[in-house]
Amino acid sequence: MTDEEIKQDQNPVSEVQDALGFDDAGKSLAKALGLSFAILKIVMIILVAFFLVSGIFEVKEDEQAIVLRFGEIQGIGKDRVLGPGLHPAWPEPIDEIVALPVKRVQPLAINSFWYYESPADKLRMQARFGKTLNPAKDGYCLTANDSIAGVGTSDYNIVHAQWILDYTIDFPERFFRNVYYRDPKPGEDFIDVMAETVNPLLEAMVADAVVSTMVNYTIEEAIKSKTYIARDVQRRVQQKLDSIGSGIRVVTMQAKKITWPRQVDADFQQSNKAKQESQKQITEAKSYAEKTLNEAGGFEAKEVLASLEDTTITGDQRQLLFLRLAGIAQEKLAEAKAYKTKVVETAKTNADYLQKLLPEYKKRPKLVLQEIYRDAIEEVLAGADEKIFIESSGTGKARELRVLINRDPSIKRTKTREADQSGQ
Repeated sequence: MTDEEIKQDQNPVSEVQDALGFDDAGKSLAKALGLSFAILKIVMIILVAFFLVSGIFEVKEDEQAIVLRFGEIQGIGKDRVLGPGLHPAWPEPIDEIVALPVKRVQPLAINSFWYYESPADKLRMQARFGKTLNPAKDGYCLTANDSIAGVGTSDYNIVHAQWILDYTIDFPERFFRNVYYRDPKPGEDFIDVMAETVNPLLEAMVADAVVSTMVNYTIEEAIKSKTYIARDVQRRVQQKLDSIGSGIRVVTMQAKKITWPRQVDADFQQSNKAKQESQKQITEAKSYAEKTLNEAGGFEAKEVLASLEDTTITGDQRQLLFLRLAGIAQEKLAEAKAYKTKVVETAKTNADYLQKLLPEYKKRPKLVLQEIYRDAIEEVLAGADEKIFIESSGTGKARELRVLINRDPSIKRTKTREADQSGQ
């Protein structure tokens, strides 16, 4: 077999081409087509690989994502929500990625309870306002009713308030399932799209919570104590959000401003001043009462006084309570005990004296009475500077008597000099 025959046996394509009558140009075209098909296969393989790899997505640091496969959330347990990093998925339209910003805190101003301000009023230091409140334009809420002194009825007070709510998405799956929002268009921020439906929902919930909360507080409490009122409002809003499974968490709730109506500013200031003065007087009176009570009976005086008012306690118990007193009360008790002892001893002494005189009195009563009278006169006149004795007329007739008191001026000067010397 010749070399040419061997080549023909080794190249069956050439035999086919020769059989079909292909020339050299046809052979070149066939080779080009074979090469094109080979390149096309490679390109298709690359495209398929690129298609499969295109499903890999990245979750940013402030986001969490859920994967929807034909509308159904994928994963079990914690894997249903994906954290920051790269994650595999089938490309669209098989899988859809929903990424939600969970660490971005969004502020929301609530001005539905604030009075109306025009753009010009907002630029002024002090806004203009009418004589009466306009319910169609001015926002307000009611505080707890206050008793009117001397009337016994009650009345509600109006306040204006501005609130600021800070919130974030805490449970992406709940938020996705239960809160409506439209799909963002290319170039739109998800936060802006979400705010279109979420903000009205939150405004309505905050308004309901504020109305339900403020009626439990007086106007003074609302103006002076904004912190715990805001906490109460926050608790109510969070309960409402949890009840619908919103997945939204209230980070903070602040009462930016709470004030009384501008139309009654002067009257309110005067009333508030009177209340403050009244409270000041009450506080001072309580302090004075407590101080007086402590000075009178010591730090246990209030408790002892309350116990002494109990009519069922025995005499021994009462004495024990008296022993717990200190201060002036203890001094008065000591003086009373000393006076009691003195009176008893004096009575005993007088009784003994009279007992001794009794036998003599029975024998000579007139003489004894004269002796007692003389002793009493001596005791009375012992401290007298001047002594004047007046005898009876003896005849029983009335007579005029004139007595010159302190006739000798030297007596007064002598007593003054003696007092000065004793003081030195």
